[in-house]
Amino acid sequence: MKRTERHHLKQDPLASWLGDLRESLGRRGNVAAAGGLVVVALVLVGLVFGWQQWRFSRASELFAAAMVIVEAPVAVEGEAADVPAAGYPSVMAKLKAAVPKLLEAAEAYPSLQSGIAARYQAAAALSTLGRTSEAGEQYDRVVELDANGVYGRMARLGRAEAYLSAGDYAQAIQVLEVESAATNADVPVDAVLMRLGRAYRLADQESQAVTTFTRVVDEFPTSSYRFDAERELATLDGR
Repeated sequence: MKRTERHHLKQDPLASWLGDLRESLGRRGNVAAAGGLVVVALVLVGLVFGWQQWRFSRASELFAAAMVIVEAPVAVEGEAADVPAAGYPSVMAKLKAAVPKLLEAAEAYPSLQSGIAARYQAAAALSTLGRTSEAGEQYDRVVELDANGVYGRMARLGRAEAYLSAGDYAQAIQVLEVESAATNADVPVDAVLMRLGRAYRLADQESQAVTTFTRVVDEFPTSSYRFDAERELATLDGR
């Protein structure tokens, strides 16, 4: 086999194996057997592909079923709280019902995109329910599984929110400072700066808070957060 051909096949492990097998059997004069084994190998490849497609489909179904609960309506006060006809009796009730389903989807297919999305949604729901420790664990897991992806970065911001809820301002500030310096545009920097400024304020680091809110006003003049930043600055100046 030519060197260029062998180099190309090495880039694809399956193609390389098939090429070596065909070459070996061909030298023995058993071309028919080589062709038969190639067919078997191709059938196996088809089965693997089909199995992967089934996994993607199943992961999507589990995630979608859990999100039906997350997005379910909440019953209007005074109406019967039949589920799903009138909706769940409260946001907290439906999130409590959704968490097990979301975690089921996440644990069944942890590395697939639907599984990662389900885990992120579970973490957000746990945070809203006030279960900040559990939320933090799930956010950390999302970061491990999708470190450079959109969900990974959103999970880091969620982790910062969990730290803030737990009163761990130093940890929250550390996470938000890193994220505010990131160049990736998946998460708006102005939104991160607003959270960082509020974290500084909660930690009684007023000078850092003023600097951060000023950045929002000066660097993002058309941001929807500009007026919030100006109000924060007015409050801090009035202290």
